[in-house]
Amino acid sequence: MSDDDVSRPRAAAPAPGGRGAVLTIALIVGISPFATDMYIPGLPAIARDLGASTAQVQLSLTAFLVSFALGQIVIGPLSDGTGRRRIVLVGMSVFALASVACAVAPDASTLVVARVLQGLGGAAGSVAARAMVGDSTTGTTRSRLFATLAAINSVGPVVAPLVGGAVLAAGSWRITFVVLAVLGSGLAIAAARLLPETLTAPPEGGASLGASLRRMRGLLGIARFRWYLITGCAATIGFFSYISTSSFVFQQEYGFGEGLYTLVFASNASCMIASTLVFRRLIGRFDEDHLFTVGLAVCATGSLLVLVGALSGAGPALVWPALAIVTAGWGWVIPGSITLTQALGHRSPGTAAALVGGLQFGLGGAATPLAGSLGGTAVVMGALMLGFIAVGLGAQVWASRRVR
Repeated sequence: MSDDDVSRPRAAAPAPGGRGAVLTIALIVGISPFATDMYIPGLPAIARDLGASTAQVQLSLTAFLVSFALGQIVIGPLSDGTGRRRIVLVGMSVFALASVACAVAPDASTLVVARVLQGLGGAAGSVAARAMVGDSTTGTTRSRLFATLAAINSVGPVVAPLVGGAVLAAGSWRITFVVLAVLGSGLAIAAARLLPETLTAPPEGGASLGASLRRMRGLLGIARFRWYLITGCAATIGFFSYISTSSFVFQQEYGFGEGLYTLVFASNASCMIASTLVFRRLIGRFDEDHLFTVGLAVCATGSLLVLVGALSGAGPALVWPALAIVTAGWGWVIPGSITLTQALGHRSPGTAAALVGGLQFGLGGAATPLAGSLGGTAVVMGALMLGFIAVGLGAQVWASRRVR
């Protein structure tokens, strides 16, 4: 695939109609927050129940994120050659079955294997559903729809830990995965009823390995696309340092109960919802590249305050609101990254979604044991967040000035 092939305008396919279809796509694309955030409040309980260490339990999170990432990288280009709908249906079915396996896991090793399968199923559904939006919309409409999906998805980090906390208060962490199995089954049924096939004209070469590699090479040949990847990957590693470590910081270091930690996580995620809605309203009024940079700057500022709170002894009095600043900034980073890369990769939206989602989740997931191995303290969390998000911000600022 040449650069001309990547940048040439593409006729949009008929969009999946109705609010139900948009909500279904949003939930499928955002399945990862449910599969991660819902069980995060129970990580210490899982470790106790399965007789596992903190690092072993965090590995179950890593297993999901890495398989979710690799699955996108493989399945995204495949969907550009074969279509979206069938991949969505198979993916959600596998996700549901793997969630059942997680619920009955007798030990940490079995849980990790089940999480790998859960990640692959979620990846298939997520990358193909996101490509459906790229198939059927263009320009500002596409950007606003992606921002709408991001706003709906940002509800996940609020609802998921609340549901997880309620489950832990009423029973075992295993019920959390039963809830995920029900969610996966429901989304498979909704997709079968509401989502049509949107890939109306498969490209030359179809789903062959050579054609998939050419699509990847074409996108990676665009300098700005490469820099967006670098920026997003670095920032995602920093953000996932918060996701994977905050439950241990607040519950073990600061002495919060599971219910209060759930409130911390949900309140921070609420800031993401509000900021994403603001981002959606600003699209078309301001340059999206600039909005993306501002979001990264806000995340870096919040991360610095997290580290200051941890080092100064201020503790949760500063760390909690500082994390809220980080998640507010992330509400601009996520839709900014998606809309900018999908605009550059609109000729092969499945491949673009695969490279962005796959690499970001893959590197973020691979780095999740890092904070635990370094002690899992508030200082470690803040230092990793600040370091990686600052690298992402630096790359974005440099690229914005140097790369046309």
